[in-house]
Amino acid sequence: MKDVMDYIKKNLGLDNGSEDEEEKETIIVPEHSFYEIILMKAQGIHDIEDALSQIKEEKNPIILDMGFIDNDPEEFKLVGEKLKNFRETVGGEAILLCKSGKNVVIITPPEIKLLRK
Repeated sequence: MKDVMDYIKKNLGLDNGSEDEEEKETIIVPEHSFYEIILMKAQGIHDIEDALSQIKEEKNPIILDMGFIDNDPEEFKLVGEKLKNFRETVGGEAILLCKSGKNVVIITPPEIKLLRK
C-alpha cells in the first residue's frame, strides 16, 4: 500500500524527496462502501420526481433518459425547472451526457462531484 501511495505522491508532485519512517498512512473511507448507479427511462414528470427523491434519500446517482419527455415541450420545461431547483436547494449536479437527438442526463447527490473535461 505504501508503494502505491508513494507512486501517487510522486506523480502528483507531492513527494518532497524525504521518507520519514514515522510517517503514518492515512486511509480515507468513503461514506458509502459503493454507489449504485441507476439507469432509468423517464416516462413523465412523476418519474423525475421519484428519481430526485431517490437521489436525496439513497445518495445514489441516476442516469436518466428523457427521450419520452422531450415530445411534450411544457413537460420538458417543467423537468428543467425541477432539475434547476434540485441543483440549487440540494446542491446536487445534473449534466447533459448526450446531445445527439437524445436527452440523457446524469444526476448526482452533493456527495459526488462530476468532473467536466
